[in-house]
This record gives sequence, structure tokens and C-alpha cells, in this order.
Amino acid sequence: ILSVTADNASSNDTLVTELVDLVPHFAGQASHTRCFLHIINLVAKSLLHEFD
Repeated sequence: ILSVTADNASSNDTLVTELVDLVPHFAGQASHTRCFLHIINLVAKSLLHEFD
């Protein structure tokens, strides 16, 4: 496994931590890529919330 791409849920951090123990040569948090579209969605929702 080279990389894990996931949203920002804390359960994904747990998954990456477990993979370090299970998969040899897995780089852990360095190989965890947060989904950029999910981050953009959270930012947009936060900005639009100001206009409610």
C-alpha cells in the first residue's frame, strides 16, 4: 500500500495507525492523504453558513 486517501473522519486516522502494524513498509500518517474535495466542501459550507 503506497497511500490511503480518505475524508477527515477520525476513524481513518485509526485505520492508518492499524495499517502501520499490519503492512510492512507502510509509512503511516505520511501516506495518509486527506481528500481535497472533502476539505473544499467543508470550507464552502463554512463560508455559506455565514449568509444563513
